[in-house]
Amino acid sequence: MLSDWLTRHRPVVWFAAVFFGPAVAALLTLAGPQLHENHVTLLLVLAVAVVSAAGLRPAGLVAAATTALAYDYFWTEPYYSFRIFDTQDILTVLLLVLVGGAIEQLSWWAGRQHAVAARRLDYLNALRRAAEPIAPETHAATLEAISDTMILDADSCDLVLNDRLPATVLHGDGSVTRAGQIMDVDTAGLPTDDVIAIPVPSADDRVAYFAVTAATHVARPRAEQRQVAALLAHLAAQSLNGAGA
Repeated sequence: MLSDWLTRHRPVVWFAAVFFGPAVAALLTLAGPQLHENHVTLLLVLAVAVVSAAGLRPAGLVAAATTALAYDYFWTEPYYSFRIFDTQDILTVLLLVLVGGAIEQLSWWAGRQHAVAARRLDYLNALRRAAEPIAPETHAATLEAISDTMILDADSCDLVLNDRLPATVLHGDGSVTRAGQIMDVDTAGLPTDDVIAIPVPSADDRVAYFAVTAATHVARPRAEQRQVAALLAHLAAQSLNGAGA
């Protein structure tokens, strides 16, 4: 995924943000009079777009700024100087920054939309998997697989049977309570000092729940994620009840 690539290649993106636009501007000077300044501007905008496509938001803004400075240095009079006097040249430099910044924003927005779509596809796959009929001989293994699909950005999630329900509970509407008091998960995150229980309804009233642990970092799953996790637990309850019949 894009986020994984960025994690591994972040220095490469930053290097390109600083040097790619200026390198293109310098190489274009080799063409000399054959290139019109308008063509140069379009090619430099393309260079910014290439860096912005990585989806690393600050890097796109840096690329827009360094490319505009390179245009000023190589393509405005006096050449090879950051001084600039012509009003049209000043306007072109400013437009390079603005257009480059706009491209970066659009690339970042597109990356976010792609990530949201991919995450929702993961939700649907998890729900479909949880809703599939479970054979008795594969009951335990499948429930363990279902627990692995909990999308709360937590450390672990295990099925617990016939044990006391913890004080912290995640409910079907996505809310989280501790001893009956609603917690602000969006701001404070999931508690790191307690197990979060997602109750699994049982036909014979035995206690069953998914025990979610988020002790090593502060996880802030959105309400949508918490609701999907609760729905997964209810779907798992169908297989749990069927196996116990």
